[in-house]
Amino acid sequence: MPCFHFAARLLGVALCLAPIAPRAQTATLTGRITDAETGEPVVSATVYLPASGHGAAADLDGRYRLAVATPGALRVVVSSVGYSTRTQTVTLAPGTTTYDVALAPSIVETPEVTVTARARASDVLSTPQSIGVVDAALLDRSSGGTPLEALDELAGVRLLRTGPGIAKPVVRGLTAQRVLVVNDGVRQEGQGWGDEHGPEIGAADVDRIEVVRGPASLLYGSDALGGVVQTLQNDLFAGDAPIAGEARVSGLTVSQQGEGSLRLGGTSGGWGYEARGGLLRGGLVRTPDGLIPNTAMETATLGGRVGRRLGARGQVGLEAGAFRQRLGLFEPDEAAPPAGRYAIDAPNQRVDHDRLAATLDLPLGEAGTRLDAIAAVQQNRRREFEEGTDPDLFLRLTTVTADARLHHRPVGRLFGTIGASGLVQRNETLAEETLIPAGTTLNGALYLAEQAVFSALTVDAGARVDVRSLDVEAAPDLGVTAQTRSYAALTGAVGAAWQARPDLSISANLGRAFRAPTLQELFGNGVHEGTLRFERGNAGLTPETSLALDAVVRYLSPHVYAEASAFLNAVDGYITPTPTDAADPESGFTIYDFVQTDARLTGVEARLDLHPHALHGLGLHLAGDVTRGVERATGTPLPFVPPARLQTAVEVQLEQLGRVEDVEVRFGPTFVTAQRRPEVPDEIPTDAYTTWDASLSGRLRMGATTVTPTLSVDNLTDASFVDPMSRYRPFGIQAPGRSVRLAVRVAF
Repeated sequence: MPCFHFAARLLGVALCLAPIAPRAQTATLTGRITDAETGEPVVSATVYLPASGHGAAADLDGRYRLAVATPGALRVVVSSVGYSTRTQTVTLAPGTTTYDVALAPSIVETPEVTVTARARASDVLSTPQSIGVVDAALLDRSSGGTPLEALDELAGVRLLRTGPGIAKPVVRGLTAQRVLVVNDGVRQEGQGWGDEHGPEIGAADVDRIEVVRGPASLLYGSDALGGVVQTLQNDLFAGDAPIAGEARVSGLTVSQQGEGSLRLGGTSGGWGYEARGGLLRGGLVRTPDGLIPNTAMETATLGGRVGRRLGARGQVGLEAGAFRQRLGLFEPDEAAPPAGRYAIDAPNQRVDHDRLAATLDLPLGEAGTRLDAIAAVQQNRRREFEEGTDPDLFLRLTTVTADARLHHRPVGRLFGTIGASGLVQRNETLAEETLIPAGTTLNGALYLAEQAVFSALTVDAGARVDVRSLDVEAAPDLGVTAQTRSYAALTGAVGAAWQARPDLSISANLGRAFRAPTLQELFGNGVHEGTLRFERGNAGLTPETSLALDAVVRYLSPHVYAEASAFLNAVDGYITPTPTDAADPESGFTIYDFVQTDARLTGVEARLDLHPHALHGLGLHLAGDVTRGVERATGTPLPFVPPARLQTAVEVQLEQLGRVEDVEVRFGPTFVTAQRRPEVPDEIPTDAYTTWDASLSGRLRMGATTVTPTLSVDNLTDASFVDPMSRYRPFGIQAPGRSVRLAVRVAF
């Protein structure tokens, strides 16, 4: 009952907050952006207000003019490619306020604005949470069958791999349903509970990836207990041509993989439109020991977007997408690989995922209040085949989600968001094999997130209430009777970011999160082919809850970006599959029971990007992390918590080399420590190893066409080692050998 009382109060705030703020006069922010060394105008500069979500571009003289709904203290982000981002709180008086900025040239590049960590877009230095960003360049040089492969470059983030096409994010030692994947604003709802169930997102659908390390239930609800990974597409209205496009092709030697994608779109008369498509085909993966049987795969994606401007700052849009994948499932007792490198043998799985989403971003009057909303329907169909054309397992998941956020006008120094979200999900079992029962999930939530902005300090606080019901249908084969379960959760967060100097910020965040148990964990009873074990659910499981504290220090100058973070995450009711002494007589696989325990995860992460002023164009990049996860009562290690890692790279950048611009050469080793955890049966000990990676990229302009080739080599020395984050680890299967990737991106 306390949760429902809180929900009623929160709804009352939502209904009353907007009217109580006094109507204020309109203010105008104006000024000129110049180069700090030459005094020349920076014509490519943008001025952005994270609190209101809008901005302006500088003209040919570097001047800008920006209307602001209400006077007061506002955080202003001024940025341009090749310059250090300037972030400062500016107090606007009624009428016109002048704010001139001299940007310092910079070699170090960091994301100016992120959209995942907060209800409003935010600059990096004022964000309390630890975040990471993958840009287009990193996507181009990352090899693999999924765009999420690029996440492996971020400190604190690893990938749990099952072959070349499945890469599940592991954030600070947590994975599967504890890390929420969001696809351009819509939570990705597939059969994500399985280790061999990768997010259904193709390379053609991704222009950028943002990661929030640590709990994010305040904004995203259940499943964001460990963090959030959001894939993003570029702004539909970013261009000004009626038609423009980009083609991309790549090849990968380790699996003889070929990939291609095409994007066409443009803007005209207030409309924005875009179509995307991609194809990928990969063969058996090569290791220093030979080919891994039944690891070929095929993926196809198709999508489109259309949007309409509503006045100066509003817009409405519609987006549709389809994902198709077929891949083999490795079994340890398989015979020699077939003659065809691309043959997909039994067992194999086929995954279809379709989605349709509608978006709205609407200013409400001139008082600074704004409404953004997104509603989506998606269906995931997963079929597994042992032999023949009829699936042995067929799971169909249909999900409808709706999210709305009301960003209220400033009340003094306070900015805020009132949000509501809903989910209706239907899970069906349509084949002879009944791994999990059918069921329907309903979830509703209300939340309030407020931000107070002072001259050098930003304070965030918020609370959320979720109410969820799970209606389970009878499944005699599993021994499950029809039943309904109800859950209620109160979560929240409080954080602060102190910008002690223009180039230094110190942040801390305390957050509480929850995760409801899945149907598989509660009622599963059968062979799970991807994990190669017999899994038996536990109807007595309760939701996981966590309380996490993390702190981040960031330093940003024209030649140095340094970041260090530390975290402590205490998880109550941590759900984990535990092996028994029994084996399933039919399959021979060990029987695993789902149990609950209390867990603790601790760790540190660090990043350093250094470009010495005296050695212009030369850079050093370091990124490392250490994570430890244990059961609190016994000290027993948690499964699939990654070993410590240090990534290093020396970089040489040249502005011009003949006709080629922005030439970049990277080379360096990655060091991974040994993993010795005999208490975890699935994780046989692995030795320490070192791999060397290299890449070369540049950009060639040919009139209105830009060609960007990227050549990258992973595991340059063809080192032989067992990946500690691979599902093939128990069978001693080596990690992929030397992998050469050539990607060419053509913008026209």
